[in-house]
Amino acid sequence: MKDTIQLPIFKDFDGYSPKYHFFKNSLLGQIHDSLPWEKLSSLVPEKLQGPGAPRWFGAKGMFALMFLKAYLNTSDRQLIERFNTDWSLQYFCGKVLAADQQIRDLTIMTRIRAYIEEHCHWEQVQEVLMDHWKQDVDNSHVLLMDATCYESYVRFPTDPKLLWECCQWVFEKQLFKKCKQLGIKRPRSKYREQKTKQLGYFRKRRKPFKETLKRKKSLVFLLEKALGQLQEILDFYQGGGLDQMTLPA
Repeated sequence: MKDTIQLPIFKDFDGYSPKYHFFKNSLLGQIHDSLPWEKLSSLVPEKLQGPGAPRWFGAKGMFALMFLKAYLNTSDRQLIERFNTDWSLQYFCGKVLAADQQIRDLTIMTRIRAYIEEHCHWEQVQEVLMDHWKQDVDNSHVLLMDATCYESYVRFPTDPKLLWECCQWVFEKQLFKKCKQLGIKRPRSKYREQKTKQLGYFRKRRKPFKETLKRKKSLVFLLEKALGQLQEILDFYQGGGLDQMTLPA
């Protein structure tokens, strides 16, 4: 009897485990199976891994966290703390952490929202969900709408933040797009260098007055240079393709 081989009743294979079986039969697992993850993931571009640490979540994980935040009605910090200790949420997002792993970056939800907002149109998300759920909707001709309306993009407008958004709009939405349409080289600028400095400034918790003043002066100079370069291109090509330029909302 000592040499008898013991076979486990539940054996992990191909990522399957008893926990996964419990998750699939739970209410959260049923909600997971009711969502079109492949179509939702196709709405955002595949983000190539660049320098730095590997990212925690793919496209599915990003959308899953957005659903969990609304479903659980928790803050960003509470959601990440619960994700680190709740294996059912990890299965829902398709990211199972190892025993010695945890997400320490509590600002990851902010970056996920910004990435989805930048690369995904919510009208397309609604179309995907409606097409997937239309067979389960009994009264598809009835529209129920909440009368409450509020601005969802309200945030504290600091001078460096507003100036940087202006620089982003002029360079990425206007100048670079215009050069691509005309088939010409981009004019020389320090936009990439200033972008790196601005990201470093945003990550700092404490922003001294002198550093903020320095950032504002640099961004004002960069914005004036970008507007001048854009005007030169428009004057030289007599406003060619001006009707295709993107205006701010």
